[in-house]
Amino acid sequence: MTVLKQHHAPGMPAEVYDKVAAGSMPSQREADGFVAHYPIVKDGGLDLIEIWDSMDQHEAWFNEVVKPPLPPDTPEPKFAELHNSNTK
Repeated sequence: MTVLKQHHAPGMPAEVYDKVAAGSMPSQREADGFVAHYPIVKDGGLDLIEIWDSMDQHEAWFNEVVKPPLPPDTPEPKFAELHNSNTK
């Protein structure tokens, strides 16, 4: 089932996101199940939205590539199954 990932990281500076993204985005584009990635930097923090074909595919990639360099106090993301989608 397709999932929406919502990750709110208050206080995460854009520079920290940029460092993590520089190392992870190339492999993310190639990751099984990856659909889209949308970061929103606001109020000194970060909101991140991603779409994945499945939670398992996200977890496999995230735990290998993204989680190791994240600050230890980074909040856990939330996930929701998508009921429907419409894309161009």
